[in-house]
Amino acid sequence: MADLVLLLAPISLFLTLFGHAATFFLLSRKRRTAVPAPAVTILKPIKGTEPGLYENLASLAAQDYPDFEILIGAEDARDPALIVARQVQRDFPRVDVKVFVGARRLGLNPKVNLLAHLADRASNDVVLISDSNVRVCPAYLRETAAELRPGVGLVTNVLVGTGTGRGALLENLHLNSFVASAASLARVAAGRACVIGKSMLFRLSDLQKLGGFWSVRNVLAEDYVIGRSFELAGYEVALSPYLVHAVNDGWTVERFVNRHLRWAQMRRRVSPVAYFAEVMLNPVLWIAISGCALAFSRRGLDLRLIAIGASGIAVKCASDALLSRRLAGRFPRLLAIALVPVKDLLIAGLWAVGAFRRKIDWRGNVLRIEKGSHLVEPFAEHDAELEAA
Repeated sequence: MADLVLLLAPISLFLTLFGHAATFFLLSRKRRTAVPAPAVTILKPIKGTEPGLYENLASLAAQDYPDFEILIGAEDARDPALIVARQVQRDFPRVDVKVFVGARRLGLNPKVNLLAHLADRASNDVVLISDSNVRVCPAYLRETAAELRPGVGLVTNVLVGTGTGRGALLENLHLNSFVASAASLARVAAGRACVIGKSMLFRLSDLQKLGGFWSVRNVLAEDYVIGRSFELAGYEVALSPYLVHAVNDGWTVERFVNRHLRWAQMRRRVSPVAYFAEVMLNPVLWIAISGCALAFSRRGLDLRLIAIGASGIAVKCASDALLSRRLAGRFPRLLAIALVPVKDLLIAGLWAVGAFRRKIDWRGNVLRIEKGSHLVEPFAEHDAELEAA
C-alpha cells in the first residue's frame, strides 16, 4: 500500500505541472480583435454591498466598445447594492446603464431567476453575464466578443483572483493555480470546456433553442450546464485569452470554506468521474499521505525521503507562484507562497466532505443538491430524522 501511495505522489506532481503548462499555452494564443463588434447587452446581477462594487460596475461602463448596454439587477428593492448601481448610472450618463429590481420566479436558483428577469429586458441578442465581483479593463468586451465567430456558441474567460484579506489570500491562491490549471487541462487534454459563470458571452436566441434559462432554473451549476448544452448541440465553446479579475476584497476564511464546500458538492454531482480524478491535481496531499504511510510502515521515514517530499512541495509552490505571476502580473508574497501547502490540505478536506454531503446553504436558502447539481427543497421531517440518526 505504501508503495502505491509513493507512486501517486510524483504522478500527481507531474499532472499538476502539466496543467500549469497548459494554462501558459492557452494564454499565449494570439488575441482576435480585428473582427465585427456586435451590439452587446451586459447582464450584471448584484446582491449586497461588497468592497470595490462601485469600481467593478464602473469598469464595465468604461468599456472601449461601440455599442453596448448594461442591465444591473437586484432581487430585493431594499438591497444596498442598488444605491451603488444608481451612482454608477449617474456617473456615466453617456453609457446606457439601466437598473432593475425583481426576478422571474423560475426555480430554486436565485441567480438564474435574476438573470432571466434581466434578459427579458435586453435590447440585443448577444449577452454577456458578468458577476458582481468581476473587474475588467476597457478592452475586455471587445476581445471577448471577438471570439464569438460563426460556429461558436459561448465564450468564457480565465479568472484571476485579486484582493486582500485572509480569505481572499486563500481564494487567490486557489483561483490562480488549481482552478486555472484544471480548466486549461480539461481543454488541452480532453477538449472539454470548463465554463465559469463569472464571464459568459452568448446569443440569447441560441440559448433559447437549448431550453433557455428555464432549463437551468433548478440547478446549482447553471454555468457548467449551459456550457455543456452548447457543446452537446454542436456549438464550439471558446476560451478567450483575456483575463478577468475576480475581486475578493474582505473575504473571510469562513467565506472561502463555505464557497469551496458548495463548489465541491456541485462538482461531485455534475461529473463524479472528473471529481474523483481532480484529487490527482493535489500533490501536497499525496506527499502528506506518503509520509504518513511510511511513518506507519516498517521502513519508517528517513532524511532522504523527507528531503524528497519537501522538494516536491517546494516545486509545487514555485510552480504555483510562476503561474500566479503569469495571471496576476506579479509574484505572490512569500507568506502567500508558504501558505500553499496549507491551502491545498484544506481544499483536500473540503473535497472529502463534498463527496458525501448533499445540503447547501446558499444566500440564506437551505437546499439539497442531487445528481447533475439539481436543487430540491429538503423536507423538514426527513432532515430531522437524519439528524436524530
